Amino acid sequence: MNNTKPSTIWINGTKPKLGDIASSKDVGRTGRAIHIWEACSDCGTERWIKRNTSGTTCKSCALRSHSFGENNRRWNSTRKTITKSGIRVYIGKGHPYFSMAHKCAADYAILEHRLVMAESLGRPLRPEEVVHHIDGNNLNNDLSNLQLLPSQAMHTAYTLLQVENRRLAKQIQELEVRVTLAEADTSLLRSQLEKLGYGNPELNP
Repeated sequence: MNNTKPSTIWINGTKPKLGDIASSKDVGRTGRAIHIWEACSDCGTERWIKRNTSGTTCKSCALRSHSFGENNRRWNSTRKTITKSGIRVYIGKGHPYFSMAHKCAADYAILEHRLVMAESLGRPLRPEEVVHHIDGNNLNNDLSNLQLLPSQAMHTAYTLLQVENRRLAKQIQELEVRVTLAEADTSLLRSQLEKLGYGNPELNP
């Protein structure tokens, strides 16, 4: 085996031993640096690195441990993302409700409405529990707008009931408007008839 990647090349086709030394030219690199064959302290991958290089992890492990989540120098504990399911809040592994988090790309996050409800109850929510938005706006995560339901089936039934109630309320409102208009028309017609002498006892002996 003779890998053509400079970091893993085998000189003369023989796998190097840990601690072996080679020049840049030997491993297919430019310059005059001396390289040493070392194993990553995290994953154990063996490769050539420049002697006196700080750190003992390979590039992949270094990225995983320093670039993602709360280890990232740009980490913001209040970072949020708006999704179709609601507002997603990113948290670190030390968060008291980390057990509720789901991995999103390289980070962990909780839907904000579930986090608000958990904090109000003082316990993590169970996976089957659903937090319902009373006004239907999943971006309004004020505690007064949230209701905890025991299951998705209950949430579906409750939502359908709300939709039907809103439909009936709108229908009643439309009927009330029609009744008001009809009463106004009736009052106008009565006034016109009275002017013509109809319905006035003084003008109709």
